[in-house]
Amino acid sequence: MKKKIVLLLAAVMAVGMLAGCGKKGNAPASGAVPAEASGQELAVPEGLAGTKVAWVTIQSDAWHHQTAVKAQELLAANGFTCDLFDTNGDDAKGLECLEQIRTAGDYGLVIYACNVTQLDAFKQLMDKGTSVVMYANDFEDNHGVVSTWVCSEYDLGYLVAEKAAQELPENANVVLLRGIEGWSGSVMRGKGFHAALEDAGRDDITILDEKFQKFQKADAMTCMEDWITAYGDKINGVVSENDDMALGAIEALRGAGMTADAGHVLVYGIDGLYQGCKGIKEGSIQASAYQDSNDYAEAALERIQKLVSGEMKPGDCEDLTFDAAYIDSSNVDEFLTYYEKAGMAQ
Repeated sequence: MKKKIVLLLAAVMAVGMLAGCGKKGNAPASGAVPAEASGQELAVPEGLAGTKVAWVTIQSDAWHHQTAVKAQELLAANGFTCDLFDTNGDDAKGLECLEQIRTAGDYGLVIYACNVTQLDAFKQLMDKGTSVVMYANDFEDNHGVVSTWVCSEYDLGYLVAEKAAQELPENANVVLLRGIEGWSGSVMRGKGFHAALEDAGRDDITILDEKFQKFQKADAMTCMEDWITAYGDKINGVVSENDDMALGAIEALRGAGMTADAGHVLVYGIDGLYQGCKGIKEGSIQASAYQDSNDYAEAALERIQKLVSGEMKPGDCEDLTFDAAYIDSSNVDEFLTYYEKAGMAQ
């Protein structure tokens, strides 16, 4: 999968101050020679806090946990320690994790996902020689200060809605299951949904309703039950901001005998995790947009290698945008095989 990358590397000025500048760079490369195999010991260069990586996210979220574990495995295979920290979906807990990392003082790289920027804490870490990346969230305040790594949220929303527009019947009625109101990813996925339907020229499609359900399967199931009560068999499609909510909607639809595998409502999701792929294989989900956890893992390896080699400094910014793809019946077997071989079939 190709990656579109915007590289913002800080240039060292005569007085030692750092100023961000933008240029394009190369995609993170996999297959690097493990540090153990090279016979070289990892030395902490001057100005870098350490060679360890801290991955801070909500570990109960399936995609975030999968991504963190993939990174941990790849980094370990290349001689680096990656510790996983759990925010429990709580911004205050995320801040506690960052303080714990700063106090430890031996982390060269922090990769962080939460619903707020934590910019002051990020600056404190960088002052102590730790490089910081915020991923899966794009905050304007972070630009030029810390790195931002994202898969285009707009593209994720656009891809599944584009697929829906190709498959929904004439004069279709759809409902939209949204994620977290105000979160940048949900904002962009929603824009992608609406833009794809408009670009497809499907003026005949009516959006009956859209509601934010915080990416929770149980909440989406209850919401779908309410929509079934309100609209009944008028509903032709469900477009969801993640697979978990899509699966919750499917449970409600099955209870009413309205699922796609029964020849009725078409359902679309985002994430392409194992359970979502199973839904595609079974025919209850038509397609899911996919952001590859391996892209983030490879980027983490490349970043810590650059920091240890001195090619990058802790205050340098490197913003990456990874391409989205979609999974449907034509390629779902490849993904199911991948998850099973990787031990992620759960």
